[in-house]
Amino acid sequence: MQALKKAAKGIGERRILIVEDNVDSARMLALLLSNMGHKVEYAINAIVAIQVAHRFLPEIVFLDLRLPDAHGADVARQLRGNPQLARTHIYAITGSRDEADRARALAAGCEAVFSKPVDPEVFETLIAGD
Repeated sequence: MQALKKAAKGIGERRILIVEDNVDSARMLALLLSNMGHKVEYAINAIVAIQVAHRFLPEIVFLDLRLPDAHGADVARQLRGNPQLARTHIYAITGSRDEADRARALAAGCEAVFSKPVDPEVFETLIAGD
């Protein structure tokens, strides 16, 4: 964790939205990214995710594909439809090994799809890559 904090100092604060239906996972990732110096919000379903994104205007979204009320690809498609979010980086995260899920997410505008569990250093690299 200390290495991540040190590495994050040169990145600058980012607005990051986490969309994850597992509340504990969402909170843990939010804490990790907050400790790296970022402004973080999270949502546990698609409806709230879309509302928060339109208000918060995140630079980066980490999006679970299997949400209780919609597929993450549908969320990505709606976010991509908002001109204010056109430059937002959307990264899908899934526990599924279903290639159709991955293809659907990429077709909806996700930049990449990562399998759970995602190493914290992957988050750091994605955030720094903007």
